[in-house]
Amino acid sequence: RWIVISMHGIPDWVREGEVRTTGVPFRTTDGEAQIVAVRQGLGITTLPCFVGDSDPLLVRVPGTDLHMYGTLWLLTQGETRKTKRVRLFTEFVS
Repeated sequence: RWIVISMHGIPDWVREGEVRTTGVPFRTTDGEAQIVAVRQGLGITTLPCFVGDSDPLLVRVPGTDLHMYGTLWLLTQGETRKTKRVRLFTEFVS
């Protein structure tokens, strides 16, 4: 069973994969509730690697690939974007 943030729904790539799920998706409007539901064994979900891999209660679904998509915004304040450490970090993330 998929656990999804209500505005996103089940990812398009699911139809092509080996993972078969049943039941109506469990929908939530909150990212933390999504993670708690997965920890409780209510189903599977998509998470950023830095979230899922750092949680010892979660494991990747075998037979699935990483799907890279989405947008990451990096916001800086005024003059701090010109400092060396912020520039280096920005270049690294890019």
